[in-house]
Amino acid sequence: MAGFILRLVAYALLLGLTSRTAAYFWTANGLDTIAALQPLYDGGMKALIFGPLILALFGFGALRDVCVFAGCALAGAALTAPFVIARVAGA
Repeated sequence: MAGFILRLVAYALLLGLTSRTAAYFWTANGLDTIAALQPLYDGGMKALIFGPLILALFGFGALRDVCVFAGCALAGAALTAPFVIARVAGA
């Protein structure tokens, strides 16, 4: 149980800080004013909110390395998404 709590807190810190940073960049690039992009933002934030629980549930034993990789990949994708979407949308 202690390992689960530790994993949950670690993933929550990683993805929580990432979601706040991504939200800042989303607003700073003016993407919050484009209504067509709102579903992308909502889906990304849902993934960052529910991600720590899912990763903590499966992040032990043989799947530990996979979950660490998935958590870091999710954090990296969330940090770069506002820049990529702003570039594609022309905002």
